[in-house]
Amino acid sequence: MKMFIRKLILNQEGINTVEIVILVAIAIGLALIFRAQISNFLNSIFADTFDTSRFALPTVTPVP
Repeated sequence: MKMFIRKLILNQEGINTVEIVILVAIAIGLALIFRAQISNFLNSIFADTFDTSRFALPTVTPVP
């Protein structure tokens, strides 16, 4: 019985999966906490990107 418990404690198979699950849970938690700030940031980026007043159309001048 002692040998079984020792093997169970020292077994590290699947530890990478646990680490990934914990990191994903942390990322989701941060996204939920800061969702308003993230949304405002993305909206300002898209508004600046698609603002047509920031672009000047080239003018065509005829060649004499």
